[in-house]
Formats: sequence, C-alpha cells, structure tokens
Amino acid sequence: MNIKKSGYYWILLLFTFASCKTEVAKTTDICVLIDVTDEKFRDENFVSESVPKLLKLMKLDKENGGYSGASIKLSLINEISDSKSKTAKIKAGETGMMGENPLNRRDEVVKFCEQFEANFSQILASADWGTNASKIYQKVTRELIKMKNMEGDKKYLVVYSDMLENSDLFSFYGSNWETAINKMIENPEETLDKLGKKGPALPDLSEFIIYIVPHRTPENDQKINLSEQFWTTLFEYRGATVIFNSVLEV
Repeated sequence: MNIKKSGYYWILLLFTFASCKTEVAKTTDICVLIDVTDEKFRDENFVSESVPKLLKLMKLDKENGGYSGASIKLSLINEISDSKSKTAKIKAGETGMMGENPLNRRDEVVKFCEQFEANFSQILASADWGTNASKIYQKVTRELIKMKNMEGDKKYLVVYSDMLENSDLFSFYGSNWETAINKMIENPEETLDKLGKKGPALPDLSEFIIYIVPHRTPENDQKINLSEQFWTTLFEYRGATVIFNSVLEV
C-alpha cells in the first residue's frame, strides 16, 4: 500500500512539474503593402478598420494582450520597385504557470499595438498618392524574398491593391492588354521565367498565405477579375495559398 502511495506521489509531482514549465508562443511575420495608385486607401478610417484584423492574424489583442510574437512591416507600392518601410516587432511571451505575468504582457502588447498603428498612419501620410505607374511584381517579389529569410512560424503577405501592374514588365493598360495578360496566364512557368530574367525571380511560396484586397468599382471590375486570375495563377504555381477578396477576412 505504501509503495502504491509513493508511486501516486511521484506521478503527481511529475505532472505538477510538467504543468509549470514555460512554453514560448508562436511567432508570425507579416508584410503589408499599400498601393498608392488608389486613394481609397488614404481614407482616415482605413487604419482603424485594418489594424484589428491584422492583429487578429498575429493572435494579439489590444484589450486582452496575447503571448504570440510578431513582426509586421508596412510599405508602399508605387513607381519604384523598392520603397521606404516601417516595422514593429514584439517577442513571443512565455506561457504556462512559470510564464510571463499577464498584466505585464498586456502592457507590452499595448505598446506594440500603438507603435504598429503609428507606423501605419505615418506610412500613409508619406505616400505620393495618385501616381499612375505601379511596379507591383518587383515590389511584391522583393518583399517575399526578404520574408523567406525570416524565422516566423507563420508568414503572411497582405496587399491592398487592385494589382493592376503598369510597368515596363507588363501592363493592364494600353492596347491589347487583355490579350497579353491572358497569354501570360496560359503558361505560368514561361511567364515566371521571363519575369525572373527581368527582375527578381518569384521564390517558392509554399510557406505563405497571401491576402489581396482590391478596391472594386464599376470601372475597374472587369480588369480586377482578370487581375485576380493572373496573380492567383502565378502565386499558386509557386505554392502559396491565395485569398483575393475586397474585404480582409481573417
């Protein structure tokens, strides 16, 4: 009987020890790109509407905190293939009985949220809105390559854009644009090979979820339908999960 009691004691002790171990939460890497050709994203409500959704992707909340780590970079799509950016980061917290104090962690999350929201507003304020040229492929590809070297457990690219490329590489404008785009869609391997020779090559994207959030109007709806088909074909060919929707739903 004493042996059995001793055994139960050690089992209980091991269980208690295991439950007290600290565990580090997961980390999420996000890059957010905003297209300056569409002044809809200049709206003063855009930041307040977008921030909670992006925080949800990171499993963080300004009111309740959260232990997830995160890195979120904000940058612009314009006539330049690479542009200024702002990044906010928070390390993953330790969970469990011996983990970080929830109140202290909440303060850290609040500070991170405030920095992220300020970065968002500053990036939009610095934009040269309404430009016509839009080097989407090169900008997106450069950011994806950079993110490949990051160590987050989850990786998201969020692009607020109609994705209507207008550069020397190709364009959704001008004469015969629709024929040219359809031809590129028909053979994604050949298309990516040609684009890779002129600019950065689109890497393997099997670890990425890509959200594309366009602003549709009666005037651009037809083009965006083809844009959705074009970019989804290319990104999925490289292994990404692509969600193309007029609203960011997470």
